[in-house]
Amino acid sequence: MLAMLINHLTDDREVTLPKAAQIVNVHEGLTSLLVIVVAQLSDSYFGRLKLILFTNTAFIFGLMMLWYESHRLSIKALFGALALLTLGKAGRDVTLKAFLADQLRISGEEPNLEEEELIEARRKLIWRFCWILGIIMATVWLSNEKWEALAKKSTIAMAAGFFVFLPGIPFYKHEDTFPSPILNAFNVVKAAVLKGHLNYPTSPDQLFKNYSKSATEILPHIAFLRVCFDLFDLKQQNELHIPVVFRWLDKAAILEPSPSCPVSTEQVESGRLFEVAKVKDVKRLISMFPLWSTFYVYSLVGATANTFFYEQANYINDHLGEISRVPIVVFVIIMTFTSSITSIICSWFKDRSTNARRPPLNRIRFGMFFSIICCAVACGVEVHRLHRVKVEDNQISIFWLTPQFLLVGLMEGLSESGLQDFFETQVCESMKEYGPQFSEFSDGIGKFFSVICILIFHFWFDEDVDTSRLDKYYAMLTVPTFLNFVFCCIVSNWYANQPHGQSETDDNAQELQDGVADDNAQELQDGFADDNAQELQDGVAEDNAQELQDGVANENSGFEEN
Repeated sequence: MLAMLINHLTDDREVTLPKAAQIVNVHEGLTSLLVIVVAQLSDSYFGRLKLILFTNTAFIFGLMMLWYESHRLSIKALFGALALLTLGKAGRDVTLKAFLADQLRISGEEPNLEEEELIEARRKLIWRFCWILGIIMATVWLSNEKWEALAKKSTIAMAAGFFVFLPGIPFYKHEDTFPSPILNAFNVVKAAVLKGHLNYPTSPDQLFKNYSKSATEILPHIAFLRVCFDLFDLKQQNELHIPVVFRWLDKAAILEPSPSCPVSTEQVESGRLFEVAKVKDVKRLISMFPLWSTFYVYSLVGATANTFFYEQANYINDHLGEISRVPIVVFVIIMTFTSSITSIICSWFKDRSTNARRPPLNRIRFGMFFSIICCAVACGVEVHRLHRVKVEDNQISIFWLTPQFLLVGLMEGLSESGLQDFFETQVCESMKEYGPQFSEFSDGIGKFFSVICILIFHFWFDEDVDTSRLDKYYAMLTVPTFLNFVFCCIVSNWYANQPHGQSETDDNAQELQDGVADDNAQELQDGFADDNAQELQDGVAEDNAQELQDGVANENSGFEEN
């Protein structure tokens, strides 16, 4: 239903095409940005079940307001409904998926890696089955309904499902809340900013819980984000050239002198000190920023598909023969089915790959490449459609839109599955389950880029699709998508070729190796010291004994002479 929101705005509300697209993109962008906030509240404060109850209630009331709005055409009801739907959608996917995984775990047992993978596979299977079943029911039951009837039936169906869910509350597994790694990352950055005046450590002992006895810098070194500044030291009046590789985060682990009580106790309690391991986890998360930035333009194409592609279907011959009509929801099915199948195939190849890093990066590159092809194909179809409408006064078949929806599905299936798999190879264990939330966040930023693009190229948009120049807009999108593809290739090559020391296991191994080397060196030094002391002691004893013996001999010879 919400996929066709732009059709309701342009048809029933008579909103102009660019304004309707902006409303939809702001709604979807805010939804994506709120996902990470809802995940934080769910894990650290309220628990998943309470968030599910709250967000689903908000979603149902949002549908009810859409039903009321479609009947009364109230602009206040429309924006109130969109606000509630934004909150409801933000807590729908992420919280429900995590809650479903909780129910599949055995109570009182900590699953190992193999059992966790099995739980995740079962969770994906159940989710996809329910998703496809819902789309099929929507196609059969709601495909040819008017917006008011569609809002009414959707509200009833959602409320009925929610009331079926409620009786099981006493029997559901309730996971305890825990400190979220997202909040930990924020606190580490905050502590580093507060201690920005401190100098970088010159000794390993200056870093809190630093198990490497020789390193004064915390890995990983994010060389791709290296920025060099020429700083001027006012005290020494000399110029310093300091490479900044997000090393400023290391300051969160620097011990500050404290005369009143033990250093670590005071600073940990005040949130000014974090151990080296936590700083390292945050730096691994930040190392994902270059790759996430390539998804802004990707999301721009996705936002275009969710608005202008569906609106094009309203201006195309949707008849199949003389009687039946092809509902727009068919394209939702095509796009979702293509994305799901692509993701499943990629997962199958992933399980048979020996390299954990390169295949996900290749998938992301292919996904970005398909975004270029999608814009080019959409431009060609729109040129052909406008020619048929303006020159031949005839409409093309609705199936002309099928290729661009297939390409969007391929783009999403490759890029999103690749990003999630690569995210799991980069971050620490506690961060791995937050991959979808961070992906949604970057996707939300891309949706707002779409709003900006519509404002910049407003001269290509008019009241509706026929009077607008979507073909020029699609052609324009091929330029940023191509540049983004090139940038993605550069970034992914950097990730693929970065040293193995960037990984968590290798960092720990390096620290262990350094620690063992330092311990061995210390033991060797202590051994030499003991040997030298023993030799010195033996030498002194022998000298004393010899001197005593010589003294006694001399005295005896003196007695004999007398």
